[in-house]
Amino acid sequence: MKNYILRMEYIGRNFYGFQKQGDLPTIQGSTEEALTRILRVPISVNGASRTDRGVNAFNQYVNFYFDGEIDLVKLKKKLNSLLVQKGIVIKETQEVDMKFHSRKSAKGKVYTYILSSCRERDFFLSPYVYFHHSELNKDLLNLAMKGLKGKHDFSIFANKDRSIPHRNNICELFEVGFIEKNGLLVFYFLGNRFLYHMVRRMVYYLIKAGEGAIKKDYLEAPFSVSGIPYTRQVLSPEPLFLVNVVYNSLTKF
Repeated sequence: MKNYILRMEYIGRNFYGFQKQGDLPTIQGSTEEALTRILRVPISVNGASRTDRGVNAFNQYVNFYFDGEIDLVKLKKKLNSLLVQKGIVIKETQEVDMKFHSRKSAKGKVYTYILSSCRERDFFLSPYVYFHHSELNKDLLNLAMKGLKGKHDFSIFANKDRSIPHRNNICELFEVGFIEKNGLLVFYFLGNRFLYHMVRRMVYYLIKAGEGAIKKDYLEAPFSVSGIPYTRQVLSPEPLFLVNVVYNSLTKF
Protein backbone atom coordinates (compact mmCIF):
# COMPACT_ATOMS: atom_id res chain seq x y z
CA MET A 1 0.00 0.00 0.00
CA LYS A 2 1.26 3.48 -0.90
CA ASN A 3 0.17 6.99 0.04
CA TYR A 4 -0.21 9.65 -2.65
CA ILE A 5 -0.99 13.35 -2.48
CA LEU A 6 -2.54 15.71 -5.01
CA ARG A 7 -2.12 19.48 -4.95
CA MET A 8 -5.08 21.15 -6.65
CA GLU A 9 -6.86 24.42 -7.26
CA TYR A 10 -10.53 24.95 -7.98
CA ILE A 11 -13.34 27.42 -8.53
CA GLY A 12 -15.67 27.09 -5.58
CA ARG A 13 -18.87 28.39 -7.17
CA ASN A 14 -19.06 25.22 -9.28
CA PHE A 15 -19.45 23.02 -6.20
CA TYR A 16 -21.38 22.53 -2.98
CA GLY A 17 -18.17 22.65 -0.98
CA PHE A 18 -15.33 20.19 -0.60
CA GLN A 19 -17.00 17.44 1.42
CA LYS A 20 -19.26 14.89 -0.23
CA GLN A 21 -22.99 15.58 0.04
CA GLY A 22 -24.95 12.80 -1.59
CA ASP A 23 -25.36 13.38 -5.32
CA LEU A 24 -24.47 17.08 -5.19
CA PRO A 25 -21.30 18.16 -7.05
CA THR A 26 -18.41 18.48 -4.57
CA ILE A 27 -14.62 18.62 -4.79
CA GLN A 28 -14.20 15.39 -2.86
CA GLY A 29 -16.85 13.56 -4.84
CA SER A 30 -15.51 14.68 -8.22
CA THR A 31 -11.92 13.80 -7.28
CA GLU A 32 -12.83 10.36 -5.94
CA GLU A 33 -14.94 9.64 -9.00
CA ALA A 34 -12.05 10.55 -11.33
CA LEU A 35 -9.47 8.54 -9.36
CA THR A 36 -11.78 5.53 -9.19
CA ARG A 37 -12.34 5.68 -12.93
CA ILE A 38 -8.61 5.92 -13.70
CA LEU A 39 -7.29 3.41 -11.14
CA ARG A 40 -10.28 1.06 -11.50
CA VAL A 41 -10.72 0.53 -7.77
CA PRO A 42 -12.77 2.54 -5.26
CA ILE A 43 -10.70 5.46 -3.97
CA SER A 44 -11.40 7.72 -0.98
CA VAL A 45 -9.52 10.99 -0.44
CA ASN A 46 -8.70 13.07 2.64
CA GLY A 47 -8.77 16.83 2.18
CA ALA A 48 -6.65 19.37 4.05
CA SER A 49 -9.54 21.82 4.33
CA ARG A 50 -13.27 21.22 4.02
CA THR A 51 -13.96 24.44 2.18
CA ASP A 52 -17.58 25.61 2.08
CA ARG A 53 -19.79 26.04 -0.94
CA GLY A 54 -18.45 28.84 -3.14
CA VAL A 55 -15.01 29.02 -1.50
CA ASN A 56 -12.06 28.80 -3.91
CA ALA A 57 -8.62 27.23 -3.50
CA PHE A 58 -5.21 28.02 -4.96
CA ASN A 59 -3.60 25.12 -3.12
CA GLN A 60 -5.76 22.39 -1.64
CA TYR A 61 -4.16 19.05 -0.75
CA VAL A 62 -5.77 15.61 -0.77
CA ASN A 63 -4.16 12.27 -0.08
CA PHE A 64 -5.31 8.76 -0.91
CA TYR A 65 -4.04 5.20 -0.54
CA PHE A 66 -3.48 2.78 -3.40
CA ASP A 67 -2.01 -0.71 -3.46
CA GLY A 68 0.50 -0.32 -6.25
CA GLU A 69 2.83 1.94 -8.19
CA ILE A 70 1.34 4.88 -10.08
CA ASP A 71 2.86 6.79 -12.98
CA LEU A 72 2.27 10.21 -11.45
CA VAL A 73 2.87 12.14 -14.68
CA LYS A 74 0.19 10.12 -16.46
CA LEU A 75 -2.12 10.31 -13.46
CA LYS A 76 -1.96 14.10 -13.42
CA LYS A 77 -2.71 14.27 -17.15
CA LYS A 78 -5.65 11.86 -16.91
CA LEU A 79 -7.11 13.57 -13.87
CA ASN A 80 -7.00 16.97 -15.54
CA SER A 81 -8.66 15.54 -18.65
CA LEU A 82 -11.63 14.69 -16.42
CA LEU A 83 -11.59 17.51 -13.88
CA VAL A 84 -10.55 20.74 -15.63
CA GLN A 85 -13.92 21.05 -17.35
CA LYS A 86 -15.55 20.96 -13.92
CA GLY A 87 -13.33 23.67 -12.47
CA ILE A 88 -10.61 21.60 -10.76
CA VAL A 89 -6.94 21.59 -11.80
CA ILE A 90 -4.41 19.09 -10.46
CA LYS A 91 -1.17 21.06 -10.13
CA GLU A 92 1.14 18.39 -8.75
CA THR A 93 1.21 14.75 -7.65
CA GLN A 94 3.60 13.08 -5.23
CA GLU A 95 4.13 9.90 -3.22
CA VAL A 96 4.41 10.61 0.53
CA ASP A 97 5.05 8.74 3.76
CA MET A 98 2.28 6.41 4.89
CA LYS A 99 1.85 8.43 8.09
CA PHE A 100 1.03 11.60 6.16
CA HIS A 101 -2.58 12.82 6.30
CA SER A 102 -3.65 15.94 4.39
CA ARG A 103 -5.66 17.38 7.27
CA LYS A 104 -4.11 15.86 10.40
CA SER A 105 -0.52 16.57 9.30
CA ALA A 106 -1.23 20.23 8.55
CA LYS A 107 0.46 22.78 10.82
CA GLY A 108 -1.41 25.77 9.46
CA LYS A 109 -3.55 27.21 6.68
CA VAL A 110 -3.55 30.50 4.82
CA TYR A 111 -6.79 32.15 3.70
CA THR A 112 -7.37 35.42 1.89
CA TYR A 113 -10.52 37.47 1.40
CA ILE A 114 -10.63 40.10 -1.35
CA LEU A 115 -12.40 43.47 -1.14
CA SER A 116 -12.75 45.91 -4.03
CA SER A 117 -13.34 49.65 -3.79
CA CYS A 118 -13.56 50.08 -7.58
CA ARG A 119 -16.67 51.93 -8.76
CA GLU A 120 -16.64 50.17 -12.13
CA ARG A 121 -16.96 46.43 -11.77
CA ASP A 122 -14.48 44.27 -13.66
CA PHE A 123 -16.35 41.57 -15.60
CA PHE A 124 -13.81 38.84 -14.84
CA LEU A 125 -12.95 39.90 -11.29
CA SER A 126 -16.47 40.61 -10.04
CA PRO A 127 -17.38 37.03 -9.05
CA TYR A 128 -14.37 36.81 -6.74
CA VAL A 129 -14.43 40.10 -4.80
CA TYR A 130 -16.63 41.74 -2.19
CA PHE A 131 -17.46 45.30 -3.23
CA HIS A 132 -17.14 47.85 -0.45
CA HIS A 133 -16.86 51.54 -1.27
CA SER A 134 -16.54 53.13 2.19
CA GLU A 135 -13.06 54.30 3.14
CA LEU A 136 -11.48 52.11 5.82
CA ASN A 137 -9.16 53.58 8.43
CA LYS A 138 -5.92 51.60 8.15
CA ASP A 139 -4.81 52.42 11.70
CA LEU A 140 -8.05 51.00 13.07
CA LEU A 141 -7.69 47.96 10.81
CA ASN A 142 -4.21 47.29 12.13
CA LEU A 143 -5.41 47.71 15.71
CA ALA A 144 -8.25 45.24 15.14
CA MET A 145 -5.94 42.73 13.45
CA LYS A 146 -3.46 42.93 16.30
CA GLY A 147 -6.30 42.10 18.68
CA LEU A 148 -7.15 38.95 16.70
CA LYS A 149 -3.62 37.55 16.63
CA GLY A 150 -2.60 34.87 19.08
CA LYS A 151 -4.24 31.90 20.76
CA HIS A 152 -7.83 32.58 21.82
CA ASP A 153 -11.28 31.10 22.20
CA PHE A 154 -12.89 32.24 18.94
CA SER A 155 -16.45 31.42 20.02
CA ILE A 156 -17.55 34.98 19.17
CA PHE A 157 -16.88 34.10 15.51
CA ALA A 158 -18.21 30.53 15.73
CA ASN A 159 -21.44 29.27 14.21
CA LYS A 160 -23.87 29.03 17.12
CA ASP A 161 -26.28 26.83 15.14
CA ARG A 162 -23.64 24.12 14.77
CA SER A 163 -22.15 24.45 18.24
CA ILE A 164 -22.13 21.42 20.48
CA PRO A 165 -21.42 21.19 24.24
CA HIS A 166 -17.71 21.49 25.05
CA ARG A 167 -16.78 22.10 21.44
CA ASN A 168 -13.18 23.21 21.03
CA ASN A 169 -13.18 26.76 19.66
CA ILE A 170 -9.55 27.46 20.56
CA CYS A 171 -7.57 28.64 17.53
CA GLU A 172 -4.25 30.39 17.06
CA LEU A 173 -3.76 33.08 14.44
CA PHE A 174 -0.08 33.53 13.65
CA GLU A 175 -0.53 36.32 11.11
CA VAL A 176 -3.38 38.69 10.25
CA GLY A 177 -2.87 41.49 7.79
CA PHE A 178 -3.84 43.12 4.52
CA ILE A 179 -2.32 44.08 1.19
CA GLU A 180 -3.67 47.06 -0.76
CA LYS A 181 -3.13 47.41 -4.50
CA ASN A 182 -5.03 48.70 -7.54
CA GLY A 183 -8.27 49.26 -5.69
CA LEU A 184 -8.17 45.85 -4.02
CA LEU A 185 -7.80 45.17 -0.32
CA VAL A 186 -6.72 41.61 0.37
CA PHE A 187 -7.07 40.37 3.93
CA TYR A 188 -4.88 37.39 4.82
CA PHE A 189 -5.02 35.00 7.76
CA LEU A 190 -2.49 32.34 8.79
CA GLY A 191 -3.69 30.07 11.59
CA ASN A 192 -3.41 26.57 12.92
CA ARG A 193 -7.15 25.95 12.38
CA PHE A 194 -10.32 27.84 11.48
CA LEU A 195 -13.91 27.39 12.62
CA TYR A 196 -16.91 27.18 10.32
CA HIS A 197 -17.54 30.65 8.78
CA MET A 198 -14.82 32.10 11.03
CA VAL A 199 -12.85 33.95 8.35
CA ARG A 200 -15.90 35.50 6.72
CA ARG A 201 -17.16 36.70 10.10
CA MET A 202 -13.76 38.16 10.98
CA VAL A 203 -13.60 40.07 7.70
CA TYR A 204 -16.97 41.70 8.38
CA TYR A 205 -15.76 42.58 11.88
CA LEU A 206 -12.60 44.12 10.41
CA ILE A 207 -14.63 46.15 7.90
CA LYS A 208 -16.76 47.59 10.71
CA ALA A 209 -13.58 48.26 12.69
CA GLY A 210 -12.11 50.16 9.75
CA GLU A 211 -15.31 52.19 9.46
CA GLY A 212 -14.92 53.28 13.07
CA ALA A 213 -18.05 51.46 14.23
CA ILE A 214 -16.32 49.56 17.08
CA LYS A 215 -14.79 51.07 20.21
CA LYS A 216 -11.00 51.01 20.36
CA ASP A 217 -11.12 49.24 23.72
CA TYR A 218 -12.97 46.40 22.03
CA LEU A 219 -10.53 46.25 19.15
CA GLU A 220 -7.56 45.96 21.48
CA ALA A 221 -9.00 43.03 23.43
CA PRO A 222 -11.99 41.53 21.58
CA PHE A 223 -11.88 38.22 23.48
CA SER A 224 -11.94 39.73 26.96
CA VAL A 225 -15.12 41.80 26.64
CA SER A 226 -18.73 40.68 26.40
CA GLY A 227 -21.25 41.79 23.82
CA ILE A 228 -18.72 42.86 21.21
CA PRO A 229 -20.65 43.85 18.05
CA TYR A 230 -20.36 42.83 14.40
CA THR A 231 -19.09 39.27 14.91
CA ARG A 232 -22.09 37.33 13.58
CA GLN A 233 -22.47 38.52 9.98
CA VAL A 234 -21.21 35.99 7.40
CA LEU A 235 -19.97 37.55 4.15
CA SER A 236 -20.32 35.88 0.75
CA PRO A 237 -18.02 32.89 0.09
CA GLU A 238 -16.80 33.69 -3.44
CA PRO A 239 -14.07 36.20 -2.40
CA LEU A 240 -12.58 33.66 0.05
CA PHE A 241 -9.55 31.65 -1.07
CA LEU A 242 -7.63 28.83 0.55
CA VAL A 243 -4.17 30.02 -0.50
CA ASN A 244 -1.99 27.33 1.01
CA VAL A 245 -1.57 24.66 3.67
CA VAL A 246 1.59 24.52 5.78
CA TYR A 247 3.33 21.15 6.25
CA ASN A 248 6.70 20.57 7.88
CA SER A 249 7.36 17.57 5.67
CA LEU A 250 6.37 19.14 2.35
CA THR A 251 8.90 21.92 1.92
CA LYS A 252 8.78 21.40 -1.84
CA PHE A 253 5.20 22.68 -2.12
